Amino acid sequence: MFFRILKKDLKRKKTMNVILLLFIILCSMFAAASVNNIIAVTGGIEHYFDMAGVPDISVAVENNNDEFEKELKALPSVSGIKTEKYFEVSSSRSFIHNGSKLNNFINPARLLADTDMALNYFDKDNNIIKSVEKGTFYATTSFTADTDIKEGDDIIVRLEGKEFTLTYKGYFKGALFSTETSSGPVLLVNSEDHSTLKSYGASQSLFGDPRRLYITSTDTAAVKELAEQYDHVYASTREDHKSIYLYDMLTAYIMMAISIVLMLTAFVVLRFTIGFTITEEFREIGVMKAVGIQSVSIRGLYIIKYLAISVVGALIGFFCSLPLQDMMMKTVSKNMVLGSENGSVMGAVSCIGVVAVILIFCYMCTRRVKKLSPIDAVRNGQTGERFGKKSVIHLGSSKMPSTGFLAVNDVLSAPKRFSMITLIFALCLLIVTLMSNFALTLKSEKILWAFSIPESDAHILDAELIGDMFRGDKDAYKRLMADVSETLEKEGIPGQVSISLGKNCKSYHKDNTADIMYWVTKGETVSEPKIDEGSAPRKSDEIALTGYAMKDLGAGIGDRIKADFDGEEHEFLITGKFSTFMGEGHTALLYKDIEFSSPNSSSGVQIHFDGSPDKATIDKNIARLKKAFDTDKIYNTSDMIKSMTGISDTLNTIKKMMMILTAIVTAMIVVLMERSFISKEKSEIALMKAVGVSDRSIIAQHTLRFVIVSVLACAVSLLALMPVSNVIMNFICSMIGDISGMKCDIDPIEIFVICPIMLILVTTIGAMLTALYTRTIRASDTASIE
Repeated sequence: MFFRILKKDLKRKKTMNVILLLFIILCSMFAAASVNNIIAVTGGIEHYFDMAGVPDISVAVENNNDEFEKELKALPSVSGIKTEKYFEVSSSRSFIHNGSKLNNFINPARLLADTDMALNYFDKDNNIIKSVEKGTFYATTSFTADTDIKEGDDIIVRLEGKEFTLTYKGYFKGALFSTETSSGPVLLVNSEDHSTLKSYGASQSLFGDPRRLYITSTDTAAVKELAEQYDHVYASTREDHKSIYLYDMLTAYIMMAISIVLMLTAFVVLRFTIGFTITEEFREIGVMKAVGIQSVSIRGLYIIKYLAISVVGALIGFFCSLPLQDMMMKTVSKNMVLGSENGSVMGAVSCIGVVAVILIFCYMCTRRVKKLSPIDAVRNGQTGERFGKKSVIHLGSSKMPSTGFLAVNDVLSAPKRFSMITLIFALCLLIVTLMSNFALTLKSEKILWAFSIPESDAHILDAELIGDMFRGDKDAYKRLMADVSETLEKEGIPGQVSISLGKNCKSYHKDNTADIMYWVTKGETVSEPKIDEGSAPRKSDEIALTGYAMKDLGAGIGDRIKADFDGEEHEFLITGKFSTFMGEGHTALLYKDIEFSSPNSSSGVQIHFDGSPDKATIDKNIARLKKAFDTDKIYNTSDMIKSMTGISDTLNTIKKMMMILTAIVTAMIVVLMERSFISKEKSEIALMKAVGVSDRSIIAQHTLRFVIVSVLACAVSLLALMPVSNVIMNFICSMIGDISGMKCDIDPIEIFVICPIMLILVTTIGAMLTALYTRTIRASDTASIE
């Protein structure tokens, strides 16, 4: 009997059941794909490191330091050392493609000979590269980013007036090479070609002889302790290197968040559907109870129905997730060699989890069955109680037209039902607007403070121009700023010039030791550093620290710490706490008078133009400076931040996908709800037709109800947008550095006009098209309650 009832119900409510099935397919598809993505990236990093042969610890040495290597070999815990030596090309302009100099990467390119490979490197098909054919090269993806370079193209390398031609064989994957757009590329070349190029440009390297040591050791702490005693020597454990793939994981977590919101939306829809079904089927439930069927059995009938729908939906969703997984993993697999042993299994487990959660939710939602009794079948689902509830608005006193009045009255008369719809629409809109805010914020001028850079209009990031600062010349930055100031004067562009420098130094507080980046801004500035607590340093013996740095040292505001600057000990008083991306958040902010030689980091030269020029004037000034300095590496603030974060474009892609998905989900919800309302209100619609109300008025009434709800949803979503955006943005940024107090930027046109109009338009069209079904109801149907 149960299965006959189930079969009848599935046939009778095709539209509702099909839409519910589509929701479950979407939930299962996104859950399976995103869980697989997260597992593939987080677990895949370990798998990738094993395949590449990444050792326990590696050390980057950025100068000729034989003494360090001698002491390293003497450590009893060290059982093996492999060395990779690099030849550095300081500027992208040294590479020429089709007659044009490259300008797509900022940091120096490093060339590695195939005979010096200490790890396993892989081509695009995940094959280990054993050697590189003479006259060819492989490169990491940042070398060809934003270019039309393709396999087989010739690249001319011009060094010190000499030229050498290499053929591009494709990108390669290096486990410890960053593929972010802001990172310098690595080129893998034949050993003979490497020697030739090095002889051409021996003076190219910013550091004497950059190399990386891959160390097998049973005591990584001892290696780190030894490295901290030397300048330009940086030790990183296997675990430390996993931060290279932070942005790959971030995309996966965003997609997981999307699937969770979709599941929440599906549950609200499911709650509405179950509640509506139970309310509509009061007669069937009352009769079943009258003939002795228990509430548990009746609830089981509904659970079996939704079990059938959810199992079918989960199966379809699982198979649909496979191409989605491939699409989501496309970028990640370009950077990593991933194992896929458990991908399908975890996808299946995710789908099973969706089914289980739906069943639990169904069981909770069917509790209302207990309240229905056989007498409800006689009383048309009413308990007989009357509360005399008054309507908020009255037709006699209302100045609205009858159609508008009926629509508003319907919404006010069923607040719980329409509140659920409002919540669903608000969640859908919130996803799109969040993505818009994130994408805009991560290229916004308003977050310049998060890079510990003073207010600026233009940024010179050409490694060739600023390279002398990293060669041990203490006065190099002064000459560079003087050169920029002189150029500004010649071009008739008044402005202030500053430069921000960083240096990793060993720091001490009581029994704690930490490697912290010390950051200082030199030159003329027009803004003070943003301090979260306390105050900015005002003297040469004062300092501000990030929360991470304070935790590293076990110190706080008011404490004194010591730092080793090139063998000279300095003592500082902590006066404040600040936030920054620099140094991954383990950073100290110095007073501008502090001097140190050979910095190992810089955010380039900043220029603040006088007179608060508009964007057009700033771009015009930048164009003139590019010509004067013969470089394309001068950016406005927005473009500079975009290149530093490297995630804005990814979020823009997700935003566009979510706009499409939101339109689809909204349309599905509208169709489901409106068909439910028409089914429930069949007698009322028939009565309205009997008293002469036209089809057009009825369709307008039903459409207007959803318009009202969508407008309310827009208001709710926009009110919640900024608080939610700021909380999530601070969480995302804390994964990159030590950030608090981040405020999201906003595009008013997109947030307050485009997105709401999209939601209201989809809702209006969906409701109007679905409401056309009311034309099939006749005046004679007033006696029908089926």
